Amino acid sequence: MIPRMAPSRASRRARRSLLAGAFAVLALAAVAPAAQAPSPTVVKDPKDAVAGAPDLTRAQLGLASDRRVRVALTLAAPWQPKDLLAGEGPPGSLCVRLWTVTKPGATPPDYLVCATTRVDGETMRGTVFKTQAGEQLAKAGPAIVGRTSDRTMTLRFSQTLVGRPKTIDFIAEATKPGCTRVSCVDTAPEAPKTATFRVRGSS
Repeated sequence: MIPRMAPSRASRRARRSLLAGAFAVLALAAVAPAAQAPSPTVVKDPKDAVAGAPDLTRAQLGLASDRRVRVALTLAAPWQPKDLLAGEGPPGSLCVRLWTVTKPGATPPDYLVCATTRVDGETMRGTVFKTQAGEQLAKAGPAIVGRTSDRTMTLRFSQTLVGRPKTIDFIAEATKPGCTRVSCVDTAPEAPKTATFRVRGSS
């Protein structure tokens, strides 16, 4: 029987070097998606809404760490979900119009993503709608609603729900509860202008 020989010092060093290299490759693979994430597009808007209406001062569209589309909408003053409820008439809402295939201008947005207050007045519902000219909105899927401050709300939703586009043209809007007039809608950027987010790195 041939006795087992203890590994040499050189072989132990080589093994440690191989392990260190493997860990380095894994670490780089873990941070690669974050490094490739595109910078979000940010739009700032002055305080210009009509009295009693939600006043958008900032809109941001980008990608979250999980690669979902992330929208952040900031109002001029602190607000609660119940502030969007209406005594009569349509409720208020915070939305973003998305052009993913067509271009802004003569065509309606391809998608509409909105947050509205539930009947409990305490929580909000996020929804992604597919839009088509002359037809009712069709629900494409859910959007996750979050809050980062007493002025800012976020919406996150899968890129798949909006067709995994390469670019997104968008405009955010805040609608006053109980009002259907165009003057009751505050937009960022100021309509008819839109902003563009380039979804680099999406597969």
